[in-house]
Amino acid sequence: PEAFMTRFGSYARNPGIDLVVAFEDGEPIGQAWGWPLVADSRWWEGLASEPEPGFTAEDGTRTFALSEIMVIRERTGHGVAHALHDELLRSRPEQRATLLVRPSNTVAYTGYTRWGWRKVSQLRPHWPDAPLFDVLMLSLPIRVAD
Repeated sequence: PEAFMTRFGSYARNPGIDLVVAFEDGEPIGQAWGWPLVADSRWWEGLASEPEPGFTAEDGTRTFALSEIMVIRERTGHGVAHALHDELLRSRPEQRATLLVRPSNTVAYTGYTRWGWRKVSQLRPHWPDAPLFDVLMLSLPIRVAD
């Protein structure tokens, strides 16, 4: 938790950060957030391979980084994460979105692939003791079913 809160403090300083929160009976039950990647973003540091030339070229309008989706344990498996995902991404003006997921996190990974995300590379972030993540990409805008 301490390491996460340190990283969150850094995340919250990103220009354009966007956050959505799900409530049930007036209580928060989940949240999702991210931000557009700017030219000097450190997001791509540690990328194992660049899928195509120019893949990491950012200007603040090309790629939205979905940083976190969190849902309280009692509400997992009830569509809350998917609703947060869709709400966060539905009106994004960027061309694409990216996220990092641990390959061993099969529940999240399965959800992301079902929602249209595809693996393009792997990345080990610059923070201490960071694990190796799969880099997933999604074309925007997403189409949300009614």
